[in-house]
Amino acid sequence: MVNKNTILGATCLAMSVLVASPVQAQVTDTTTFNVLIEIIESCSISDITATDVDYGTHARNAATDVEAEGTLHVNCTLDTAYNIGLNEGLYASSIPASATNRQMASGTDRVPYGLYRDAAHTLFWGDEIGTNTLAGTGTGVSEDIPVYGLAPSTDYPPGSYSDTVTATITY
Repeated sequence: MVNKNTILGATCLAMSVLVASPVQAQVTDTTTFNVLIEIIESCSISDITATDVDYGTHARNAATDVEAEGTLHVNCTLDTAYNIGLNEGLYASSIPASATNRQMASGTDRVPYGLYRDAAHTLFWGDEIGTNTLAGTGTGVSEDIPVYGLAPSTDYPPGSYSDTVTATITY
């Protein structure tokens, strides 16, 4: 037989535990925040540098074509479509530039030359997008783009001839 005092004592003990250590609910608080990124296409003009197209030193000779090569160093973001154009220079005989109207100057004397996108000198390089510019797609790393030059003759008065051409990248 169960003693009533034992049951009563156990019940009181259980109740005192519940009263002495109440169960507290956990309190929470929440907030939200945004995670952002903006990805843009980029081909900054400051990322284009060039090495000169230097024809060197040559004797006067009407039958001599002179070839030279320079390089544009271009860095565009990955998958960014671009076009590189070369203007007519300072002394072009007409605008826009063509394969025969760019000129290097020494005083009032001029030497004609052309700039090309290919070593065979068949793809003239100008600045009309879709017509005579160099189209490409950025790789995310610096790329060397050759500039091919051709002067069809050295039969001009002696002198140091030069021109300045501006390369423009459009993306």
